[in-house]
Amino acid sequence: MIDPLTILIISASLALLFFTAAKHKLRAPGQFSAQLADYKLIPPGILPGVARIIPIAEMAVFFLILIPLTRPWAAVLAGGLLVSYTIAIAINLFRGRDEIDCGCGSHPQNLSYWLLFRNSALIISSYLLVTPSTNRALVWVDFLLLSLMISLLSCVYLLIEQLVRNQGFSKNGRINDG
Repeated sequence: MIDPLTILIISASLALLFFTAAKHKLRAPGQFSAQLADYKLIPPGILPGVARIIPIAEMAVFFLILIPLTRPWAAVLAGGLLVSYTIAIAINLFRGRDEIDCGCGSHPQNLSYWLLFRNSALIISSYLLVTPSTNRALVWVDFLLLSLMISLLSCVYLLIEQLVRNQGFSKNGRINDG
């Protein structure tokens, strides 16, 4: 059994992550389609459809993961998307193709083993939402802690992402964030 506050922290954090991921893809569909094509895993005939479906699925996760009734389904969808992304990244890293943009957000980021680690942690987090929670009643302090934890996790996530982009800069000797 998992504490209901933990469920809320994970749900809100994943909702924020999937919202920003979908927003990036919906704002620049051509760029996302090109990023997806760079992976060389999807046949060109179905690539446009897949490029349209992914941000819709991500936006569905954003909405559905915040509703307790649909949260388990959204968690499974989130985990499935993350597993797919992780497999695509791993295949390309195995092929030695790490110089392509992951397509994860609005800033270009080359494929790296860090992305595999990050996605693995996110997959575990999403599947934690399927576990039953205790019946503990939430109090006002829980909501304060929820806000603080989401802020902290967002800052840590953004900091690590920037450090990884900086590592790409120092490795390549060029700016790697657009």
